[in-house]
Amino acid sequence: EKDDFISGMHLLGASGEPPTKNGIAIYVFMFRKNMSPEKYMYNSDGDFLILPQEGALEIRTEVGILMVYPGDFAVIPRGIVFSVDALNGEDKLTRGYCLEVYKGHFVLPELGPIGSNGLANARDFLFPSAWTEETEQSQQSGVKKLYNKFGSKLWSKVVDSSPFNVVAWHGNYLPFKYDLSKFCAVNSVTYDHIDPSIYTVMTCVGDEAGTALCDFVIFPPRWMSTDPDTFRPPWFHRNTMTEFMGLLWGGYDAKKAFLPGGASLHSCMTPHGPDAVSYDKAVADPCEQPTYFSSGLAFMFETSCMLRLSEFALNNKCLDAEYGACWNNLPNRFNEAIKEQDE
Repeated sequence: EKDDFISGMHLLGASGEPPTKNGIAIYVFMFRKNMSPEKYMYNSDGDFLILPQEGALEIRTEVGILMVYPGDFAVIPRGIVFSVDALNGEDKLTRGYCLEVYKGHFVLPELGPIGSNGLANARDFLFPSAWTEETEQSQQSGVKKLYNKFGSKLWSKVVDSSPFNVVAWHGNYLPFKYDLSKFCAVNSVTYDHIDPSIYTVMTCVGDEAGTALCDFVIFPPRWMSTDPDTFRPPWFHRNTMTEFMGLLWGGYDAKKAFLPGGASLHSCMTPHGPDAVSYDKAVADPCEQPTYFSSGLAFMFETSCMLRLSEFALNNKCLDAEYGACWNNLPNRFNEAIKEQDE
């Protein structure tokens, strides 16, 4: 109950090193205590993408304030001073996910044949208005500290005034937020399950063509329309990307036991797909009518990096050691088809 955003942030996995400006890190955060008015932070290692799952955030920055609700996300660029408070007070748990990229910045994906509109439209992103912390507030009692994440370590120094003293700004190097309900989904209307990159909200470009350092992908409420006798969920596959998934609310159509606030990791070249319950339901569905999926909002951090897991992730009491059992009851359709053909 004494944790704030800084002490309540826990590393799950990372790849690369901040000094080389190449790689990513994925965290979860949980806190009940506000940072303000005594703590401020900036990140020299990279950009933060902050995704609240339970409880709204008030993110104060040196260029303005962002109110970020569950279903929104915010990006804090490298070097911008900020603090994170619970918008609804300190009596309730506030938690969520955080993605850090050590190289480049988050940008909108190229739309290609989609055209000029679709997915996350630039017009829906919000930027803060200039704001300064009042002198009286910045001089409240208590030691004020400015924290700097530098080289994967946290450094601090005592400051005698608030760093939120920018009275005006210009330019486009700014924090911003986006409401995920404004995302314009594009999907298949004929057959098959389109690659999840079609649901990319933002991306951080990688070094190799066709891959990303990290894509931020969502699976929002949407119409799913395909031809009869097709399979709507993702097929069983393995690929060169590492897939970290989380759930903001509701359920996920390919994993019935996946709960809000949880996470799953399918690493590079690890086979995976829908669990047995989701598979049976999808096979039985004739797909004769369009279906509106409205039962949840899942997301994915899809990266070309191979993640090294932290001790917090590997030894957590919430770790599901029987996760692989969700595929145990998948039927052997291939042998059944051969038997029917022989008969």
